[in-house]
Amino acid sequence: MHNDFTRLLGIDVPVIGAPMAKASEADLCAAVAKAGGIGMIGAGYMDPAKLSQVYAAATRQLQSYDTAHSGVGIGLFNYSCSKELLQTSIDLNPRAIWLSFGDWAPLAVAIKQAGIKMICQVQHLEQVEPALLAGADIIVGQSHESGGHGASPASLVSLIPELVDCVNALCQKHNILQAVPVAAAGGICDARQMAAAFALGASGVVLGTCLNATHESVYPEAKKQALVKAGSSASCNPSTIRTSLYDELSGLPWPASVDGQCLRNDLTAEYSRQTPLQDAVKQKVKEAHDKATADHTVDKLVVWSGSSIGLVKNIQHAEDVVNKMVADVKLLFLKNAQLAA
Repeated sequence: MHNDFTRLLGIDVPVIGAPMAKASEADLCAAVAKAGGIGMIGAGYMDPAKLSQVYAAATRQLQSYDTAHSGVGIGLFNYSCSKELLQTSIDLNPRAIWLSFGDWAPLAVAIKQAGIKMICQVQHLEQVEPALLAGADIIVGQSHESGGHGASPASLVSLIPELVDCVNALCQKHNILQAVPVAAAGGICDARQMAAAFALGASGVVLGTCLNATHESVYPEAKKQALVKAGSSASCNPSTIRTSLYDELSGLPWPASVDGQCLRNDLTAEYSRQTPLQDAVKQKVKEAHDKATADHTVDKLVVWSGSSIGLVKNIQHAEDVVNKMVADVKLLFLKNAQLAA
């Protein structure tokens, strides 16, 4: 499956393993790369030493693979990335650096000067022009269905066609001669959704939740089990919820427009509608959360998940997940080509 997206990144299939913080590290990135995609290290919460260690561990696993099956990138948070973490990311010379959540400009100049491909994730059309002017080589459109942190009100089926049109129009406006491909992120867990993303105009896809529930993810085993047992978000009792509850508890300075999608649990049921929390309530919730953390009880802890979690039935190997999805997409394309004949 070769197109402008794969040629730009030097990979074999148009798949990005999402840079999920505290989930996507060496083994997961290497597995996605072996399948022909690009695996992204979720470095948002890492210090430079940790990032260097994880990157080295990933690339060691890929030494015997060709360029198209050894793509490793690094994902950073714009709003919190230190100069030291950015410089370490650049010094490692990854296949690409992924930026999301905040202003592109402070990070983009050094990345572009180093000649590293820059992937910018957007949640709104208004973010596209600043990203392109900062030098984005790829635009990722993150929809409302995505797991973890996000800020888009739009579904994938609404976002991607408009985003593709917006990117193309702005490239013409600013005389950007080389087309900037768009990748679709949000709720893509099987080949049917991947094929739909291409039909909507995307050149690549981003896989998150379905890779989080793999053997190679460093997500805690109890949380992986919670994902595969979660049930459906397409039911009258959906298994996921978008909430800012856990960001309040963490105290991290996420942008105000950003929330996160996770599995529903005891805390979200009782307190999500009360955010922002009053001080007394916040202290009570934090105590319950801290106790659950100490006891390793998942029913009060955050388990990030996209809205297609009902399609994730068991814990698999990440390379198998990507390989099967790509093979099944090819079969779908052949089947649909017959309809057009």
